[in-house]
Amino acid sequence: MNAENSQSRTRSRRAVVFFAIIASMLLASTIATSCASENHSANVSCATKSTVQYSQIPGVDPNLTSLDIFTPAAEAGSCEARPLVVWIHGGGWYEGDRSEYMDDKIALFNGAGFVFATINYRLTDTTAVPAEPQYPVHNQDAADAVAWLVKHADAYGIDADRIAVLGHSAGGGITAAISTDERFLGRSGLPLRAIRCAGSMDGEGYDIVSGATSSDAFVSGSYQNVFGTDPAVWAEASPIRHVSSGKGIPRFFIAARGVDWRMDQHNAFIAALDAAGVAVTVLDVSTLSHADLTTQIGRPDDMIVTPALLDFLGGCFSNRRR
Repeated sequence: MNAENSQSRTRSRRAVVFFAIIASMLLASTIATSCASENHSANVSCATKSTVQYSQIPGVDPNLTSLDIFTPAAEAGSCEARPLVVWIHGGGWYEGDRSEYMDDKIALFNGAGFVFATINYRLTDTTAVPAEPQYPVHNQDAADAVAWLVKHADAYGIDADRIAVLGHSAGGGITAAISTDERFLGRSGLPLRAIRCAGSMDGEGYDIVSGATSSDAFVSGSYQNVFGTDPAVWAEASPIRHVSSGKGIPRFFIAARGVDWRMDQHNAFIAALDAAGVAVTVLDVSTLSHADLTTQIGRPDDMIVTPALLDFLGGCFSNRRR
């Protein structure tokens, strides 16, 4: 990301702190209650946690196809018609869990009046020969989880027209995949527009061809464990290859950092979204570590990612669809 792009497309820390904390929190509070009078009938009480299995697959640990839903406290006596934020964890497609680094996120998103869900998906066993499961399993599971939440929106007081999907690392790549390739949500009869807002926190996997052919043996090996060795599959699996205008791709938030090969992926995906006319907010987080892009979100002392993310969600949820 060059200096000109950084200046024009990211906020300074001072601007992020001032605008996002003041304006965005007010926006979030307002939009969370703006539809409370609509005719919804939430069956789940306010301020509760529910764990559900969104998909049952023979031979698969039920935990890997389960999600947690956290509903916020009542606003004006209502638990209904709240925006939903869905979190997809990272871990290189082979490790991680929906329970990791959740306390601050639950407090943040529920405190803003949003229903919050965190999902698991099947993980690649890298000790198997060949490694399995591989693409497209991770993306299919995540899309199935989103589809389950859409189907049961009323029961949890969710406004199905205001759903955001956020992911960290490999979870950012999964988010990019299910937000650009209509086949995944389409399995459940949903369009890409079912996701209103998408966010990738130092994501990877935008361009599988680039990852699988990296000169870094660790990187290329990791990608081939998950996406196999067929170049045609790599191309098909690359979200950047599915970006085009008029498809209903959601507004994007991208927190970008990392070494050259990571930044090259960020910048190429950002450029593709721009060229397709997709609204994209870019946050330069070059001063942070990879782990910070999940551990810092929601922390009271985080003045970089959290305010900017809330600002994005506030604007995305309150604006009309493109």
